Amino acid sequence: MTQKIDTPNLDVIVIGAGPAGGSAARELAKRGRKVLLIERSQEIGEPNYSTAGTPKETVEEFNLPQEVLSATWDRILFATPRVEASWKYSETRGYVFDFAKLRKFLADDAANHGAEIMVGTNVTDLIEENGRIAGLRYHGALGDGEARAKIIIDASGHNEFTNAKLKINPVDEKLLGNAMEYVMTKIPGGLKTTLGFYIGSEYACRGYSWIFPMNDNRDAKVGTGVLGQLPEGGVERIQEKFIKSLPFFKNMEPTEIHAGAARISSIKHHVWKNIVLVGDAAHQINPLLGEGIRHCLKAGRLAAEIIDNWLSKSEMKNETLKTAYEKKWKANFGRSWRLSFMAALGLVNFNDKQFDAFVTGLQKISREDIFELIFHYKVSALLKYPGFIKDMAKTKLFKN
Repeated sequence: MTQKIDTPNLDVIVIGAGPAGGSAARELAKRGRKVLLIERSQEIGEPNYSTAGTPKETVEEFNLPQEVLSATWDRILFATPRVEASWKYSETRGYVFDFAKLRKFLADDAANHGAEIMVGTNVTDLIEENGRIAGLRYHGALGDGEARAKIIIDASGHNEFTNAKLKINPVDEKLLGNAMEYVMTKIPGGLKTTLGFYIGSEYACRGYSWIFPMNDNRDAKVGTGVLGQLPEGGVERIQEKFIKSLPFFKNMEPTEIHAGAARISSIKHHVWKNIVLVGDAAHQINPLLGEGIRHCLKAGRLAAEIIDNWLSKSEMKNETLKTAYEKKWKANFGRSWRLSFMAALGLVNFNDKQFDAFVTGLQKISREDIFELIFHYKVSALLKYPGFIKDMAKTKLFKN
């Protein structure tokens, strides 16, 4: 049996219906482009893995409905077993997404604007003709087939489908992050509106653990992320260690288990011939705390804007597409990504004494400056705190 594409002469094929792929398909369809969105899961929204915390501005910036929001937050917490630093805001400063509903909304909105969608479909190969990627082959629930388009967007996640096929960018396994997350019932009252980050060897080695609210602030996302080689027992063992480390977990029960991975290293080529890499396939997760959804939404929209402009030109050169996208990406994220990467490599090598000093130092920072640091990566905000900078210099945070 062969699965047929209703729309001939596609402009763009998007591989993967995560936030980056869904955002790109949505924006391109709004611009009247002929788009095919291919998702390997049987249902868009699965697998449902993502911590999904975000600042309030994300909802307005990407015109997202309330239905994709699971919880609100107005407090940030950093904690070791011995020291805490927290910042309470007078109003809601952000949300935790319902990740599955967000992905489904983006795909639905793309379809409402004319995009075609194929679910339960795996891309199996690329079709290369005359020095460009003319299309792809797929195997799906309704059979096999081919689809052709002027542009391929790879939003396939950390599996990086086109990179695995074409070796576009080198892969460093030491910079692969693995995470496990539980959805748990009955979040403690003091954490109902808190983004909580837990650091130190008692919680997580070479990474951090977290507790975020969800389900109208009744329940919690409880997870652990680890960078690089996993210890014996994997991330599951570290997650269980974290669950046993705090007494209130005894009154909470897991109702879901999610697992995922992402790479924090930068890549050299975001565009190769007529393939554009976005989202986790382009390592577009911030290296410091692993925030990805907001950046993937932006990367997808950015790709759509540039591709739409490129398709409008009478002469469509691959070099022009590459230059335009990579210039825009670097302008938006280049410097902040480099600083975040340096800080992440420093923090994962901290010992417990250094983590305690780090959190103690954070206590000196105002709530607005910590917000700017975490969500806008404004390291310059730290210049107001020479004592903190001096203390961090002693820890050699930026030694790498």
